[in-house]
Amino acid sequence: MQRHSLYNKFMLLTALVLSAACSNSDPGTTEEEFSGTGQGVFVLCEGNFNSGNATLSYYNPETRQVENGVFQRANDRRLGDTGQSIQLHDGVAYVAMENSGIIWALDTATFRVRGQLTTGQTEHMINPRYIHFLSSEKAYVTDLYSPYITVFNPRTMGYVGSIPTGQAEAFGYNSTEQMVAWGDRVFTNCWSYSNKILVIDTRRDEVADEIVLSSWQPKSMVLDAMGKLWVITDGGYSTEEDSFSDNIPHLYRIDAETLTIELDQTLDTDEANVQLATNPAGTVLYVINNDVYRMDITASHLPVRPFIEAPRGSNGLRHYLYGIGVNPRNGEIYVADAVDYRQSGVVYRYAEDGQLLDQFRVGITPNSFAFK
Repeated sequence: MQRHSLYNKFMLLTALVLSAACSNSDPGTTEEEFSGTGQGVFVLCEGNFNSGNATLSYYNPETRQVENGVFQRANDRRLGDTGQSIQLHDGVAYVAMENSGIIWALDTATFRVRGQLTTGQTEHMINPRYIHFLSSEKAYVTDLYSPYITVFNPRTMGYVGSIPTGQAEAFGYNSTEQMVAWGDRVFTNCWSYSNKILVIDTRRDEVADEIVLSSWQPKSMVLDAMGKLWVITDGGYSTEEDSFSDNIPHLYRIDAETLTIELDQTLDTDEANVQLATNPAGTVLYVINNDVYRMDITASHLPVRPFIEAPRGSNGLRHYLYGIGVNPRNGEIYVADAVDYRQSGVVYRYAEDGQLLDQFRVGITPNSFAFK
């Protein structure tokens, strides 16, 4: 989920070489046999940029057992550099490896590779971010740098085409991020140095409209049960060395049919990664902004008190909550804690009422979940 400095463009060749290196087997290791049956949870760990240390974990909530590094253990090769997102579709796990420029297709029981899509197989994919499935034979891929959305066939892992976004380059970026579907529309947020939500007509595979926000860098989106699109921005950034915008996050509610902004709430300045999720019914919104907040979708503002507070270390500093996922079967909430971005991260599993059910260690910088 991290955005990188502008020199990334000049390091693209290095990234592709790294991708090839990460696909090679490490000497002295063997492929392990797995049988990930049941209703388990995948945890994608981003790793550190340019370190090639992204990993994939698998957690069984019934036994409370976690298997770390399952991709490398099952395939005798590394996952790659900067694990960005994971989605499940038709019994296959699709993992977007941003800096390696690759999308893996994995068997959800054995964790073995079933296919892959790389930058070399496409016309415009550079740093893949998120995947959205329209059918068993059609999926979209957003990108950090490319002013195109890639279309591919998830069944064959073959390249189909590209959708131009029409965005002007800003500081080297043309990013599109998460995707949310409503009818024949797919919404995607333009995170890097932008304040737009693009509206894609899936019948024509083209950008048909856009929503301009008052705050910069929309970071996360979800759709609720009432057809409302919720968007949270990080407000840009502000450091001693550099700044862009005011670093004040905003929470928006947008009508997916009319594209009308119905709610615009200013939030506390974030110290962590802002993220959104909903309960399975789409009636409750969960918001990560330092802590985890919970609000009904009919509410007019975010509660003052957090639903779940971020842990603090022995030094008193707040941990970095980096991702959130809600189990669609039982509403249990999974929160990814990056701790300090250097050591193994922690995942917390909560009941719907906020009771802590379990916690376990995974890889470096856990960022997303996928539920079998």
